[in-house]
Amino acid sequence: MNKIKVKLNKYIKNNEQIVCITCYDASFSKILNDLEVDIVLVGDSLGMVIKGEVNTHNVTIKEALYHTACVAKYKKDFILMADMPINSYDDPSLALINAKKFIEEKVDIVKLEYQDNHEKAVKEIIKANIPVCGHLGFLPQYATKKEEIKIYGKNKIEQDHILSQAKKLDSLGVSLILLECVYPELSKIITDSVSVPVIGIGSGEMCNGQVQVLYDIIGISNNPPRFSKDYLKGSDNIASAIKNFYNYVKAIQYNK
Repeated sequence: MNKIKVKLNKYIKNNEQIVCITCYDASFSKILNDLEVDIVLVGDSLGMVIKGEVNTHNVTIKEALYHTACVAKYKKDFILMADMPINSYDDPSLALINAKKFIEEKVDIVKLEYQDNHEKAVKEIIKANIPVCGHLGFLPQYATKKEEIKIYGKNKIEQDHILSQAKKLDSLGVSLILLECVYPELSKIITDSVSVPVIGIGSGEMCNGQVQVLYDIIGISNNPPRFSKDYLKGSDNIASAIKNFYNYVKAIQYNK
């Protein structure tokens, strides 16, 4: 078992919620490190909050690696996770090549938006002893229609499929699962059904942790999702706003 998987599983053992926040530059990286955030994610959400685009579809591997290198400058205690952008893991060999590029930038775990055809890519990365986070539910990289932005897992067909994907990822040896916009009841079922931590964004509180986009937390996103909250309101400064989110997550009580 890789050391990142061991470290993450300790959160389950200690019944401690995992706090994950996105980050794209060195300045915020230092703040998040000083606040002892558990996981810092260099998300491809940079396509929207940094580049000003409507989705993540045009984020390149070069851009993702650049922002990862910036965030890594203040990496000390947090686990550094990075999104593998669209088209960067289309086949197993390409996936491994690009995953290794992130590891060279001090990344601890790579994240990819999992579809059934990605099983071989996940296997290849894990076989190289690179930890993987599988992203399920709403997959921004593959969304092309407005109606695809919804809560997933309300009907039995979706529920069965997402649950089977989570179990498949667990059997493949991923270190973490992320659920985006997944029906809370299904989030709980998945969290109870797999051996690794499950963190959620817009998926209720019945997970082992929560993810939030930094710019949503401090209220400067142009089009924040309905489930997000501006923690800067009522806070003295940015650091205290982030700390308030951190405290909210850590206070969630959920025994797996």
